[in-house]
Amino acid sequence: MAQTKKRKQIHSTTKYIMEDDSWSIGYKMAVCVLAVLLGTVNHVHVSSLFENDRHFSHLSNMEREMTFRTEMGLYYSYFKTLVKADSLNEGVFKLYRNNMTEYPDTINTLKRFNLYPELVVGALYRGLDSMGVLSQTCWTVNRGEGLDPVSSCEGLQDPPHFYLAVVWLCAGLTLSVLFVIGVYVSDSILGGLMTAVCFLYNHGECTRVMWTPPLRESFAFPICLIQIFSVTVTTGNPRPGWKNITSIAVSTSAFILSWQFAQFMLFTQASALIFMHILGVLSKETLSSLIISLLIGLLHSVAMMFGNEMLFCSWLFASLCSCLIVSLLLAFPFNMLPSLIRIIAQTVVYLSLTLGLKIGLSKALLVQDDAHVLEIFKSKFTDFKTFHTQLYTCAAEFDFLGWEMPQKITQTLLLPAAVLVLILVSIQITRWMKHRYLDGSKDIEVPEPAVVYTFLQTLAYAVMAILIMRLKLFLTPHLCILTALLASSKLVNFIKSKEVHTAVVIALFAAMSFQGIQNIRSQREIIGEYSDLALEEMFEWIIKHTPPTAVFAGPMPTMANLLLSTERPIVNHPHYEDVGIRERTKKVYTMYSRKKVDEVYNILKEMQVEFLVLSGPWCLPTERGGCALPELWDIEDGENRNRPALCPILWRSPAPFSLVFSNDMYKILQLSPKLVQINGNRSNLR
Repeated sequence: MAQTKKRKQIHSTTKYIMEDDSWSIGYKMAVCVLAVLLGTVNHVHVSSLFENDRHFSHLSNMEREMTFRTEMGLYYSYFKTLVKADSLNEGVFKLYRNNMTEYPDTINTLKRFNLYPELVVGALYRGLDSMGVLSQTCWTVNRGEGLDPVSSCEGLQDPPHFYLAVVWLCAGLTLSVLFVIGVYVSDSILGGLMTAVCFLYNHGECTRVMWTPPLRESFAFPICLIQIFSVTVTTGNPRPGWKNITSIAVSTSAFILSWQFAQFMLFTQASALIFMHILGVLSKETLSSLIISLLIGLLHSVAMMFGNEMLFCSWLFASLCSCLIVSLLLAFPFNMLPSLIRIIAQTVVYLSLTLGLKIGLSKALLVQDDAHVLEIFKSKFTDFKTFHTQLYTCAAEFDFLGWEMPQKITQTLLLPAAVLVLILVSIQITRWMKHRYLDGSKDIEVPEPAVVYTFLQTLAYAVMAILIMRLKLFLTPHLCILTALLASSKLVNFIKSKEVHTAVVIALFAAMSFQGIQNIRSQREIIGEYSDLALEEMFEWIIKHTPPTAVFAGPMPTMANLLLSTERPIVNHPHYEDVGIRERTKKVYTMYSRKKVDEVYNILKEMQVEFLVLSGPWCLPTERGGCALPELWDIEDGENRNRPALCPILWRSPAPFSLVFSNDMYKILQLSPKLVQINGNRSNLR
């Protein structure tokens, strides 16, 4: 009997319904075929939405570059650098030793900006082009309205089209991987289809790749999903092998290299895994393999990013170290405690160690690059405000979630379906914990680790999305994964008939389709054509009438486009995650303060700025509910609070600067007058 009891106990801690060999060859082929088909559907969908919105194929290359606003323009500029360089090695060196982005400083952009996607795409472009694989067709586009005709090219040899083609492939991969995850967690192709359909029906709340293709998430999110899939599979393996460890380590590294935000998502993942172990859902061997895999991926990323200090001081690194301490070094004393006390103690120790290690490492290495993250959260719940926190929180995407997104996904029944799954999983976990920790029963089957992990990861994403609206792009796809579990006979075990269960899921499909198809139609009806003549006019003037070494400063979004289209050095840019660039931008933004003009002039002169760009929408507003730029300065510059805002004054009377270019939207002021204004919108060198 003792032997039988021991066998049952082992069975209860390692019996997971998913085994790698549980799918037949035919089943796997069907899953692969459907994944490719669904990926193709999303690939075509997002690429056509982008073309419909911008009429991208008929724009000149300068206009195409101008569509990549803010950070998008910054990232694409490095791809352009790689493509235009005489050799790939020269292009990589220009990224490694770059003095165009934060002039006069020379920085390693590969260390700072997660540019490995551009490096890979740039190398792929050069390789295929050198083999003669790529081609393009060019024609002249007559733009009318007295505008000069422009040359426009289409085909993969055209760099913007090649770059976007890779982005659209990544978008297709996103839906393919989501489908596979849905199939895996539900053990049902119908569950995978539920995930895919929910993604398409709630497309606008799941992704923004069709509007902002060069952003990091366009490349990183499919890698994130691959990493999640690798972790999900491994949670169900009591003794993970080298394939599990390799897949997690490689995908983790690729994810971190592609997106600066990856460390925060992976921190929530590590927290979910250690909590599963604390509850007894995940064995010590499985947890150790998972944490070590994540640690290998992180350390590899640190090496690839030239010893990026922020990764060493990240919440991820601190949490991984805490996981190993709690699960290995402190395992014996914790196991001496009663179950419920042990759970509380391990949770408190993990959180305390993570916080202590994070603070200690940041202070030891003098790293403050991510200090603004805590300040942003602090500003959301207290009256704490700084110039930098307001610059973030005044942007809608960094506000609280609001009700618009929940309302939209409720209309498609995604939210009700996901909430139902959360309730069912909560009941299952609660029932298991009651039997194990209160009743002392060891024979009850452990909840599926894959389901519990999906449950906990979704809750973490929900908290992130509620705090910062932008992060709903993590939450909504994971809600789609949750809906797959409605097709799982293991979770929905109260419906005994398989036919009835299938009919209920299909009925839910039909109900979702009422609003879901309307959402797709609304997306397809968006028709536009990109044009920004004022910005184009300014860039053309800069190219024709300033030397290639002319140094510019101005609003962050405009500076990214200026670097991309004119290839002139800039002193500030929109990648705001580095403490140094935050201080640089604050100095440039003294032009929006109420300081004396001579003081601002001298600050810019010390930064070696030669030309200052003013943008009307940024410069002229002085009141916006505490979010106009002069109001941001009032927080920290109380002594000048009663003075008039400087930028509107410079817009009308630029002295001691010299006005050298002007149109309805932009003005360029020069610090050392060498140019004089010519009457009219355009200025020229004399």
